[in-house]
Amino acid sequence: MPETAEQYRSRMYAHVGKDDPVKLLATAPKKLERLLKGVLSVKLRKRPQPEKWSISEILSHMADTELVGGFRIRLILGAPGTPITPFDQDVWVKALHYDQRDARKALEQFRVLREANVALLKTISTAQWKHVGMHAERGPESVETIAKMFAGHDINHIRQMEAILAGKR
Repeated sequence: MPETAEQYRSRMYAHVGKDDPVKLLATAPKKLERLLKGVLSVKLRKRPQPEKWSISEILSHMADTELVGGFRIRLILGAPGTPITPFDQDVWVKALHYDQRDARKALEQFRVLREANVALLKTISTAQWKHVGMHAERGPESVETIAKMFAGHDINHIRQMEAILAGKR
């Protein structure tokens, strides 16, 4: 059974715990670079199971999600209360050809987008952290919520990649 929006949010928050989400966001690209150092492209493209994403597909997902997250934050800051459109990650993995994308280029895209988003987050006021958008599936989401969820999202996918590299299913 698929998890509910609240279960997903709780799971991402649990990954973050009491850590500073912005610090976690800032360190994720380097963690990914260290994790993938020396790993052959063929290993990055191999799916651990037919229905599970490869490391390359996960990285492409993270890069595209970072683009979406940065856009959502900017929409909210520019027009609090703005609607937030969801996307189906399983549709994107096929429609955007994640299986054909280069893992290292996806990581570079993620890094550049993340640096821009962290730089923005470091400039906003305390009040702006509380500005919300209305997510069509999850309801009101503040900039603070998005930052925390993205930090948890990173940890979730880094752990998946570590398991794939360790040969765990």
